[in-house]
Amino acid sequence: MTPYCADRAEVRFKVEFSSCPVEASLGVLGRKWALLVLRDIAMFRADRFNDMLRRTPGMTKRVLAMRLAELERGGFIYRKEQGPKFTRWALTEKGWDTLPVLMTLVEFGAKWHADRVFSDGRARPLDAVFDRAYIRRILGPPSRESRASGSRSRSVPRDATVTAPATAVA
Repeated sequence: MTPYCADRAEVRFKVEFSSCPVEASLGVLGRKWALLVLRDIAMFRADRFNDMLRRTPGMTKRVLAMRLAELERGGFIYRKEQGPKFTRWALTEKGWDTLPVLMTLVEFGAKWHADRVFSDGRARPLDAVFDRAYIRRILGPPSRESRASGSRSRSVPRDATVTAPATAVA
């Protein structure tokens, strides 16, 4: 592990911010369980309340209800289907745009927390956790336009649910 180098240059932004984009992004996403709720909907097809509750041990019904409401107000999810005794949630375009963030967290956890993530405790690269085609669908190849803008395009339809391989640990 390389120690922090005091001689590193300060980051120079090309634009002036009125507030920090990281802080703004963490508004709803920084809340406990929020990213796991998005993970459940996107990667594990857990689109109903009890499915999400089962998928995430330790999360209470009250907290899940609060996170779903916050994510819905924040524009990350919407009620896809609602009946008298059930509701199904799905990701909005904004919600789909969190998937590269989730994949980065999977990659970080598989490398730096392998002792907690994998039974054998060995670190793995992202392509050892997910199928390469799945990674490309989520992160997408950089398009010509995205190289200029710094964003990535992906071929995942906005209303599709991405299924993670059975070997995935997120």
